[in-house]
Amino acid sequence: MRKTSFRLLASLLPFFVPLLHADIAAIHANALPQETAVLAALDDAKQLEPYSHVWTADAQWDFPVTKADVAERLGKDLGFLTLAAKNHPDNVELLLLAGLVARYAYNVDVDSSYDAAMNALDQAQKLAPADFRAPWFRATLKCEMTQPDTGAIDFLAIETGHAWDQLPSAFWDDYMECALLTGMPAHASRAISYTEKLHVPESGRRASIIDIIRKRFDPYDPNKKYEPKVVWSGENVGDDVVFTSTLCGVRLHSHGNWEIQNLELSNGSCVANFITGLYKGTAHDLHPEILLLVQQPKEGESMEEYAKKFQKDGTFEPDPALHCPVAHCIVLKGVQPKMYKKDGDGHGRLVIFERDEPEFPGLIFESPQGPPKPTTGGGPAYYRPIQTQERMPGKLYYLVLLDTASSIEEPAVKDYEFFLQNLTAE
Repeated sequence: MRKTSFRLLASLLPFFVPLLHADIAAIHANALPQETAVLAALDDAKQLEPYSHVWTADAQWDFPVTKADVAERLGKDLGFLTLAAKNHPDNVELLLLAGLVARYAYNVDVDSSYDAAMNALDQAQKLAPADFRAPWFRATLKCEMTQPDTGAIDFLAIETGHAWDQLPSAFWDDYMECALLTGMPAHASRAISYTEKLHVPESGRRASIIDIIRKRFDPYDPNKKYEPKVVWSGENVGDDVVFTSTLCGVRLHSHGNWEIQNLELSNGSCVANFITGLYKGTAHDLHPEILLLVQQPKEGESMEEYAKKFQKDGTFEPDPALHCPVAHCIVLKGVQPKMYKKDGDGHGRLVIFERDEPEFPGLIFESPQGPPKPTTGGGPAYYRPIQTQERMPGKLYYLVLLDTASSIEEPAVKDYEFFLQNLTAE
């Protein structure tokens, strides 16, 4: 019996077109026990992989061999391989093949195949911990069932530990599908680029998935009026709120007791404005204000020229004590005499920096998302993806401003430092 009703790709793709090169190609036949049953199982898996590499709903099954026949053959192959593994417990290649055949058997609903796959792959990894194939096959299986987020984490760990061009195209195909399942279209886009660089043969299934991924992004339109909820998404993390804008290429943290003054995209400028405090000034209770502004520079405008536009009121001097979110910032302390009257001079701060457009915008803001919650009636739970807003193109300038009085400078700067230290700009 299947352990999941989580079916994304089967519902998104109107038909299944086999991948030309998939996971079975990663098995080294010459390292297997050269026994008739083992080699026959390998040959059978190669023939049946196009029909069992992923789960296909009965209503969509349109292959030259019936699902029942595929299940029967893979079930027998798995039995032979399990027996052979008992006789050759230290043969990593055999365990990998058994795990992969069990995974294919799982995709055609063979009983006990999931546990057989996990057991074989766990044994293979213990024998060869540096071999990426057992974690890869296991991650793909997790992504096919109710653990896509943990499968995606495994994929990310494999990617971190290996050069991209040392991993086969089949790995990137499986990675791509898992990234799509777990709400990481920028990661899926990166996998697309790797398959293109590896010059893999064309595949109808891959082309369909790539089309789905690319439609997941909404291009930036400078003439469009964006609603704040489209530009910014918020999430409670402990006592703080984390706001992310893929369109503005930024993620920021605010304390939960801060007041949101403004979160929007207006006239081509991303704006996030917060009121902090309350703090006791000399004469009044005061609220510092923190402003984040993200803008495309004017043609030929340097960051220094951009910064001068915000230094017209008061005097400014460098403040090297402030945190810089990137390698290079313009960091200034401003003084506006008598700005707050009895509560003191204005003692503002300015931090300005720039970021070029990354190769894969939005990548650093993505993390694997779990499967949808089961429906009340126990029926299939279908994933409904959220569109990703593409980042404003080109170089962006980021301005972070603190507006405060000298009498509450210390707590205001502490809030400002918290904001800067938790600001991520891609």
